Amino acid sequence: MEFDGSGWAEGRIELLPPSEGWSLLSPEPEARIDEHRWAHQARVFFGAELTLVQKKAYPSGTTPMADAVEVDIARTSSSSSSTPRAASRVLVMTVPLDRAPLVRAAAAAGVRAIGGRGFDALLARARRVWQVREPPSAGDDARAPLVVTAVLAAVLLAPVVPPGEETIFGVKGARERLQRLGW
Repeated sequence: MEFDGSGWAEGRIELLPPSEGWSLLSPEPEARIDEHRWAHQARVFFGAELTLVQKKAYPSGTTPMADAVEVDIARTSSSSSSTPRAASRVLVMTVPLDRAPLVRAAAAAGVRAIGGRGFDALLARARRVWQVREPPSAGDDARAPLVVTAVLAAVLLAPVVPPGEETIFGVKGARERLQRLGW
């Protein structure tokens, strides 16, 4: 993937099938990536260090219609260990919801599977899809895509459609999954 001088992905962004990535449905229509906010959420709420590989700029307040970014994520080093933790890299992509009918259908199926529980209202307000590719493109922590997904769910207030499952959940569900995986 190539990136321009503002860090925006060049060319058409095509999401993966819902079975190959963690999909999030955001009510925000913009493709703005705020590294400081993402990193703060990761550090404070998930004990992780998050950095963008491609730094983003938004000249004149504009944002791209679709975008992608590689994210490095690592467990925060504890005070008992002076060894820095190795980061894993994941790809995050975003497109307007109308360009992601398969994700929308998977989200609707997930809402039906859990009996709504308020996620039907969240789905109705969704304007943009964010997707975290599974598995990591570099590094050896298989939990990295879920950690990035949890951070984005918190930042974007977006429900999550997990790959290969017929369900939908929010930040709490992501945190519970991470806890079961020892994060």
